[in-house]
Amino acid sequence: MDLKYLALIISICFAGSSKGTRIGQCLFFSCPNVLEGEHVQLKCRLCNGSTPLDMNDLQAHGYNITWFKYTPQGDRVKLKLGKEFRITSDGTSIGFWPAMINDTGKYSCSLFNMTHHIIHEDVSLVVSKNEELCLNNVHHVSGYSGSSITLECPKIEYYNYHKEDIVWLKDFKEKVYTGTQYTIPSLEEKSAGCYTCVLSIENDGIQYNITETRRLTVDENFELLLPKLIYPQSHTKIDVELGKYKIIECQAVVDYKTSPKDDNCMLYWIFDNNFGNCNGTNTICEDPERVVTEDNRKIIIRPLVFKRIEGEHLNKSFHCALVCTSGQDIGDVILVEKEKYNIGKVLCPIILTMAIFIVVAVMCIKLKIYFVLCLRDLTGRDETLGDSKEYDAYVLLLKSGKTLDSAEEEQRFALELLPAVLEQRFGYRLCIFERDVPPGGACVENVLSNINKCRRLIIILCDESVTEKDSTIYELMTGLHQALVESVIKIILIEYNPIRNITVLPESLQLVLRSNRAVKWKKSMSLSHNSYFWKKIRYLMPTKRGKSFQFSQHGRSIY
Repeated sequence: MDLKYLALIISICFAGSSKGTRIGQCLFFSCPNVLEGEHVQLKCRLCNGSTPLDMNDLQAHGYNITWFKYTPQGDRVKLKLGKEFRITSDGTSIGFWPAMINDTGKYSCSLFNMTHHIIHEDVSLVVSKNEELCLNNVHHVSGYSGSSITLECPKIEYYNYHKEDIVWLKDFKEKVYTGTQYTIPSLEEKSAGCYTCVLSIENDGIQYNITETRRLTVDENFELLLPKLIYPQSHTKIDVELGKYKIIECQAVVDYKTSPKDDNCMLYWIFDNNFGNCNGTNTICEDPERVVTEDNRKIIIRPLVFKRIEGEHLNKSFHCALVCTSGQDIGDVILVEKEKYNIGKVLCPIILTMAIFIVVAVMCIKLKIYFVLCLRDLTGRDETLGDSKEYDAYVLLLKSGKTLDSAEEEQRFALELLPAVLEQRFGYRLCIFERDVPPGGACVENVLSNINKCRRLIIILCDESVTEKDSTIYELMTGLHQALVESVIKIILIEYNPIRNITVLPESLQLVLRSNRAVKWKKSMSLSHNSYFWKKIRYLMPTKRGKSFQFSQHGRSIY
């Protein structure tokens, strides 16, 4: 035998023993932990050496290897190895095809020839029956939140494989990666768990898994933080009033959970070197510092006291300095005089807002008719369909009876002008007693019957002198009763001539005249089809699909 080779073996063994290495100590390559049914290999290594013995060298020097398993009583039993057995031998290693629960235990290998006998360190094999492997006997790794970590897949260097043959599982279920190394670039709390690399190999036509599990824990990352000034920062401006008392507090955090323990700090104010005790006569002084603890950190507070703000204090910098062993931090405040209360600056925006609101409200009220009419023309909606009414409006003329000329003018308006615009221009259908009701028959029944056939009642009021002797008084009272009492018809009141004293009118007519359903006729201004008079008449009339497109003929006279 080569004495140099034997001396090397003996010296490595002795070195391992002299360093206090326990036989059977569990290194990651010598204490496999596998699930039942998986394949596992046990390597014969010399003491605590990291390089495997070369079988050819051993055989060249007459060495043979024998494997043993320890019984619960501590005895060693020689293993039966070979291709015909479940446990095979490959020189310096043995393989389990597959590993079973009863394979759990200690194993050792012996090297011997005719003159020398060397015993390998004990190897412990743990075979688990279920996924509780993640809770027991697994290798733990940890990292800080926000950092990266790379998990290696060991025990694969002895096999022929492709990178895509290895998959990584989290908590034995979720597939997270394919390859030999799995890198998590930024650890989070949810990253914690069991990570298992799985290599599938084939032996005698049967597929076996080789797995290795790492239990990852994620710790909170406490960054090493140096003392620093919290307030004030650079050029911090503070509004003050002359003659007032003021306290400004300088604050600095000087101790974190992971701060250097020997970092001594001082916090103080600097201004013209005039600071003194606040019990003196100085208008500016420092109060003693105080210390508070908040969220595992120590904060120093140093107050600067102005007993009376004076003009000389304005627009000057008052510095606060934090001086520590590890460095310094400086901030400063600048006192500026607070603007005096200006009621104009407050009232002007309020008045402007109110004015805009009023203008918008007035415009909405004034333009409401235009918006509604435009919407009607665009939608073409017709509310008269299916209401069983025959006419859109019943026209009732309350004549003035003052002069013949005025009576003829009123008659012409009611019987010619009004129908010409509403019927011919806008497609409405009017019921005019003098025109549409044939003579004969009972007047009372005819009036009531025709009013019931209409959707609106147009009352043309020419004078305030409406008396019971008027021939149209019955029509008026019937229509008002239908509108105000029974609510079956809506009234449109046209004030043809200006009414100077409405108190002489019937009370019910006064109510209508004061309402939004009254329209004033202004002879010269109401002649155009686009005048406000006709727009409001159309607005008060029922929505109807008719000849309203002619409404766009601007400025044309109806005469």
